Amino acid sequence: MKILMLSDLYPPFLGGIEIHVQLLGKELSERGHQVAVGTIGRSGLPRYEEDGRVRIYRFEGLFQKIPFLFKDPARKWHPPARDWLISKRLGQIIERENPDIIHTHGWILYSVLPLKKRFKISLVHTLHDYRLFCPKMLLMKKNAVCDDPLTRSCIPCMRHPYGLLRALSSYYGVKANRNRLKSVDKFIAVSAFIKEAYEKHLGISAKEIITIPNFYNPDIDREQKKTADFPDDFILYVGWLMPHKGIDVLTEAYRKLNTKTKLLIIGIEQPDYRYQSTGNILVVKNAPHHVIMGAMANCRFAVFPSICPDTASMVAREAMSQRKAIIASDVGGLKEAIADGETGMLVPPNDSDKLADAISYLLERSEVASKMGQTGYERFVKNYTPDAVIPRLIDVYKSLA
Repeated sequence: MKILMLSDLYPPFLGGIEIHVQLLGKELSERGHQVAVGTIGRSGLPRYEEDGRVRIYRFEGLFQKIPFLFKDPARKWHPPARDWLISKRLGQIIERENPDIIHTHGWILYSVLPLKKRFKISLVHTLHDYRLFCPKMLLMKKNAVCDDPLTRSCIPCMRHPYGLLRALSSYYGVKANRNRLKSVDKFIAVSAFIKEAYEKHLGISAKEIITIPNFYNPDIDREQKKTADFPDDFILYVGWLMPHKGIDVLTEAYRKLNTKTKLLIIGIEQPDYRYQSTGNILVVKNAPHHVIMGAMANCRFAVFPSICPDTASMVAREAMSQRKAIIASDVGGLKEAIADGETGMLVPPNDSDKLADAISYLLERSEVASKMGQTGYERFVKNYTPDAVIPRLIDVYKSLA
């Protein structure tokens, strides 16, 4: 089968979606499918290259030529509107690749939807987050889960972090494209929580959405794990360096502990937020994936204290693959991946006292943490490996193609 995947960004850009698309392309190609990826590039990256057996096409659109639209000039993502130049380039790629199926990830969906009728190719879209009805993507308002997304209240919610122009354009872009989503043949939700959110807030019927979790293949990083420069004894956070991921709550909880075990924070740096190493709290920014997995393999346990309702945490899958217990917030897709008391511990979001208690509990009971990690690994093998996930995805492709 010939598969064209479209993603706003792709490695070397770092992020959960980018890594997922890369891994998915490799797994599909190793199973005999022909895979091409279309994505937004930047200066210094080749317009065409091959990542193993996967063909990568990079391009820029009209919006990427407007610098003030992007706070981080290194991540010129696709905006929540059709980009006519990108649509033209996608048409050329489709003619060249002649795919059986198109699988989109991100707002690049809006630039391929107008081409669907012309090429008569089935379209699958993965719901990694809330961006199709929440232009801020987080489904949060004032540190709480938002229950009225895609209303005018989105504008003041976005104005402070993003500015009025981007708030207005994002809100009206997402709102204007809502009805065009009917052209998507199948949505894939990465967790039951996000499936329910789209049913509730966009009115997509349950039969149009299938839940298939993200996967991780531990063999990819097995030979590259970097263990040098890590502390001898540490607990680990991995994720975006942003307040909604609960980093401030985590550091507050850690400072309440009387422990020599260090806290290692590895994350993707954001221009609006500054996190620096202090004392026993070590911050590593923009580390490559094999370094992250080296940290996963050597930490005591992992902590993911998100305030926002994460849809399906890839880092949780990665920690489970390394037989690590997980402490996480009892919100969103995290509470589906982690069995409380069996593979880890769930705590209320934004509660540093409860988080400190959970960290202290596992620090004092290494045998409990070890048992949780082993149980989590067994859960990982059953639900989140390529062999558990990819056949389900291929069945979706075949049913549509």
